[in-house]
Amino acid sequence: MTLLDPRRTRTVAALALAGAVVLPSSAGCGGAGGGAAEAPRWADGMSASASPTPSATPTGPSPSPPASTPGPTRSTRPAATTGAPTSRPRTMAQRSTVTVGLTGGLGQSQDFAGLHQEGCGDPSWALVTIRVGGPGDVSAAKFRYQVRTPVPFEGTRSARSLGGDSGSWLGTLGPFRAEARNAAGGQITVTAEVAFKDGSTRTARTTGTLRPCRR
Repeated sequence: MTLLDPRRTRTVAALALAGAVVLPSSAGCGGAGGGAAEAPRWADGMSASASPTPSATPTGPSPSPPASTPGPTRSTRPAATTGAPTSRPRTMAQRSTVTVGLTGGLGQSQDFAGLHQEGCGDPSWALVTIRVGGPGDVSAAKFRYQVRTPVPFEGTRSARSLGGDSGSWLGTLGPFRAEARNAAGGQITVTAEVAFKDGSTRTARTTGTLRPCRR
């Protein structure tokens, strides 16, 4: 009966175990004919040596294309004519000027401040002077007065040319009958209207005062 050395027994067992591990690995690396070893493959069939090169990752946002500027649009309007524009003839009234004023009558002070009702003071009447500047082709002139008193009243009177001059026209305003309810007086508005021979008209306006009654 042969006695085995325990240390030797452990050494032999370790060598046997190492040999069992090495043999399967060697068999997987070598072919049946002892040829060259085949490179391992990935799960998708590509070899490890031919692994794909990763694509470059952009480091910043791609530049935006420049905004396009719309081109000028063409107008579909017809071409303008080069002829001189036609102008409408102006009327006599448009070519003339008209002014109107109130002044003291003959023998009265020229510093006219207003007129009175009859029996309430002097003066009780005034002159209406109408001046026309321009062509001078005036056919008639008149004026309308409006008195703003507690009991208002108004009227229209004609004017006459001064010495046959169609540029100067005169009319008279007053006298007005006394009215107790209008003793405080009021404002007088005079509107002159001049008619020209071509049928056109032109107006002008001024204001005066009906003074308080003194009686």
